[in-house]
Amino acid sequence: MIRRKRWVIGAAVAAVAVVSAALNLERLERVFIAVRVYRAHIFTPPPPQQGESRLRRAWSNAEFYWDFSGIPVARMKRLKALDADLRPLIKEMDRRQAAGEGMEYSMHIYREIRWLLNFTPRVDETRSKIEQLRQSLNQPEMQKLAVQQQASDGSWGLGIDAWYLRLYYSVDEGVDGASAPQYPLKFLDRINSPEKLSSQLDSALYDDFTQTGEFKREELDETFSALARLLFGHKNTGYAFDPRLQDALAAFVARWQNPATGCFGQWLIDRHGRVWKMDDTGMTFHVVSDLHGRVNHLDAIARRLLQLEPLNYPAGPRMNGHYENHLNWDEVIVFRYAWPTLDEPTRTQVRAQISRMIDWCLKNSYEPDGSFKTSDLDDTVGDAYYYGVSFLHDAGFFRRQDRFWTSEDFPQADAIRERIKKKLESIGFRDGKLRDAYATLNEP
Repeated sequence: MIRRKRWVIGAAVAAVAVVSAALNLERLERVFIAVRVYRAHIFTPPPPQQGESRLRRAWSNAEFYWDFSGIPVARMKRLKALDADLRPLIKEMDRRQAAGEGMEYSMHIYREIRWLLNFTPRVDETRSKIEQLRQSLNQPEMQKLAVQQQASDGSWGLGIDAWYLRLYYSVDEGVDGASAPQYPLKFLDRINSPEKLSSQLDSALYDDFTQTGEFKREELDETFSALARLLFGHKNTGYAFDPRLQDALAAFVARWQNPATGCFGQWLIDRHGRVWKMDDTGMTFHVVSDLHGRVNHLDAIARRLLQLEPLNYPAGPRMNGHYENHLNWDEVIVFRYAWPTLDEPTRTQVRAQISRMIDWCLKNSYEPDGSFKTSDLDDTVGDAYYYGVSFLHDAGFFRRQDRFWTSEDFPQADAIRERIKKKLESIGFRDGKLRDAYATLNEP
């Protein structure tokens, strides 16, 4: 019966797509994507509606996969239209970072460009931001100001307009555990009650993508991660948080977790108003990591991530079919927390997975001079070092005490660590990600 039901849905997906295609190449591409996403089983579909026929449900489901296929196609159109203007600026930014220049202001602008380009249809706004990035390369005074807290709202987000990105960068680069900030964190007033926090998170969780053309995946991921680190990360903020916020965030997590798989991800609203729950490796990592493993169903989460291993981001840990240190690190952290709960067959699969990822990193990302290649996902020098080092560190490559998954020796590890350290020392530490990578390498 299950096979028959899947065949009916698959046939309906193809039927919707073929009827719409009319030999149009773009639509044929969407046929391929829709069928591939359906076969990947990354969504938990909505429950059947009362009185809904099997044929009607199959057709409605097929419409969802067809609509979802438009997201990557629209993204590729934007990349083709704007990459020629953007790529030379990224290369120049990387060159200056590698030479030790501080590029924080440009990095903030670029970070917002990356969101606009990948997840929104706002082409004119993206072009404007690209021009702002171009101008920023000749504004050394702004590069210095971008590392400082802003008096206007207390954020560290100079150059960023989107609130969630100012939140994320303020937590990631500004607030720490050493001392209270100079200026009050007024940008946090937006979430400082259980009702405000839930409203902010729900506005990103429920994604009415057929109406807006946006995919809110990154907004949800980074908003949650920043809030979790603020509320559970022992940071000295000097801010008077509503004492009910921790419970409100915990309640959101409990409601958000997919009971069928244990995972977390975007909830997409289809054209009929139904909710589809997506499993997302990166988002699941943030929940598990930022809550320090205090998440239900860790064993189910680990098994689900192993199932998602062949898939591309955001569902799985690959980009265009290959690994990325960034996403490999996500998986290793989840496996570490889940390890005590895993049975031996699952542990065997985890061992094989981590071993494959380390091999890939050393052969395809790490360079003999101690550097890491920039990549599809980690396309700046700072990100390339930070995620390369973080992955190898948490996979236990450098230190025996971190090898939760194996008793294997890595005799080349000490030499590789020293080469990376010397390369970082030659670049300098104007970029926060480079400083963090170096600090990780020097952990006792």
